[in-house]
Amino acid sequence: MKAMTILVSLSLLAGCAAPAKDIQVKDIQGSELKYVETDSIDKILIKNAEAFRHFDKVILFATQFDKLKISAETNKKTAQSWNKSTWREMDEICQHLDDFAHKKFRDGREFVPANRGGTDVLAIQFSLIDFMPYSNRHRDAGMGTVGISSSNSGIGQVTIRGVLANAKTGELVAIIEDTLEINARNVSNGNLAAMYDGNSKAAHNLAWRSSFRRFLDGLHDELTRLKYAQVAM
Repeated sequence: MKAMTILVSLSLLAGCAAPAKDIQVKDIQGSELKYVETDSIDKILIKNAEAFRHFDKVILFATQFDKLKISAETNKKTAQSWNKSTWREMDEICQHLDDFAHKKFRDGREFVPANRGGTDVLAIQFSLIDFMPYSNRHRDAGMGTVGISSSNSGIGQVTIRGVLANAKTGELVAIIEDTLEINARNVSNGNLAAMYDGNSKAAHNLAWRSSFRRFLDGLHDELTRLKYAQVAM
């Protein structure tokens, strides 16, 4: 009876384990990096796919915005509005990404947040590199924390770049890029066309936070997939 119980327990554990899936890796001419096909992130470039197997922890550095550029396609008045943003305003936006990154990796359990580097620690730093706003920043909408103006196109779209490295050696592991639509909408809420993002400070914060959360959900899924996957060339 005891042996039967052990066999049943092992069967249940095997059934719960997530099967490793193959990942498709393609060479990039003239580069040591390889392209990984993915559904969640626009671009993942890796140096060595098998390196992910050795990482059990992660160090997250503060998001940078010093190289952020307003897209040339942006409406002139809208670009002028966002170019007036202070360091503090942009830092608050980046802090939303940092906060959710720490929470996602803490709750995800595949890469435990660490305070010190090591050969099993993956270092990640995000940077905002391109932004195409659709509307003025909330300060130029003439509103405080509550407003009545709204838009069905969201705040804009921003491109995030992430550099992933071995926290002990500094060796590059991967570069990721993803372009996000900045809005508070979610498919599970129903018809996206019927939902609006307000121009208040609270609405803008919600839009940034919701979008960063979606990005981090996808990124964490991809890093987990890389950690356990079999590599197919």
